[in-house]
Amino acid sequence: MTVRICDVTFSDWVSLQFENGWTDTFIFRIDARACIPPFEYAPLLKRIVAHTIRKRWTASIWVQVNAPGEWYAVEVQRSLKGLNLPYAVTQGDPPGYKEFSWPPWLGHTKLPDPPVVEEKLPPVSPEELRCLQALGRMKKGNEDEIASLAGLAAEVTKTALDFLKEKELVTYKTSPRIRRNKSRPSQMDLFPLWHTKPKGLAIALRSWGVPRGIEFTARLEENLPQVGNSHRYIARVWSDWLESAWPQAEIWAGWSEVRIPEISVIPDGLAWGRIDGFETLFWLEVGDNHKSEREIQTIVAKRLCQARKLADTRNMQLVFCLLAPAWVRAAARWSCKNLPPNIGVVMGDWKRYGELPTIQWGKTPMN
Repeated sequence: MTVRICDVTFSDWVSLQFENGWTDTFIFRIDARACIPPFEYAPLLKRIVAHTIRKRWTASIWVQVNAPGEWYAVEVQRSLKGLNLPYAVTQGDPPGYKEFSWPPWLGHTKLPDPPVVEEKLPPVSPEELRCLQALGRMKKGNEDEIASLAGLAAEVTKTALDFLKEKELVTYKTSPRIRRNKSRPSQMDLFPLWHTKPKGLAIALRSWGVPRGIEFTARLEENLPQVGNSHRYIARVWSDWLESAWPQAEIWAGWSEVRIPEISVIPDGLAWGRIDGFETLFWLEVGDNHKSEREIQTIVAKRLCQARKLADTRNMQLVFCLLAPAWVRAAARWSCKNLPPNIGVVMGDWKRYGELPTIQWGKTPMN
């Protein structure tokens, strides 16, 4: 049930019983497959907490994460460091007293339930909701991009978008491109793309637990002015590319242009799943064929260094992939030496969709 504190809503509320009393704990639910990277919920929760603590100083937060592996929930927990009230992140059972970030307030008796908000279920199917969630982060995109980021089959995505259009929740149109420099004249998209309408975006926001009146701009892709070019297209279909190339891999979710805490660069694409029996991150870089060999080597070396940092600090297995023309791959190869056994580097032709070489862990990639 949805509960309310003044203008702020939560998925639910519970008073957890511990040895010395009862908590005042509000529940915030996160679905790892709802098209939002784990790092992007922290700004939203900090805004919600700022409203909550002014009205309910006894409150604590229990973040419930629905995810197939462990990494996503761990990243949510890492990103919430410094949240201004006690919080716990779990994937199942209620948290123990020591699982909170610091000791939650305890009352002598169980508190009365907070006011309940009548839940209005979204007038969409699960597949339609997933398309709205994908578009809510992308702002606009084509069917292939939406299907990959939503984790849906192409035909399912097409049907869902058609129904959403009938319900006037999305629209298919050309529009001015997002400008980097507002002093320049607007340019139109080269072809129509899918966009959410305000009612469609509102459904996506409520599905992520965003109360009305609170912003969630952290959800948006980085570098939105690049939407519509081939570079962004490859980044957005990264999950589907992986599944086509490596049927043995499980790809649980993927995102394009995501900023990662403590990492100084933004990968073009980041997917998460399992391969060779281990939970794995799949980092994508789309090569730039307008730079010199030296520039390519410097850029790839820097980005591989940051990818290794991500794998090391998270104790994860990671695949670093460069999709680019042959001469770019040949130049970049010399930046991929002395790899640890938990890192695999692969390089593929950016024009051969769904094809990747076999991963050789800890070895310099062949062209």
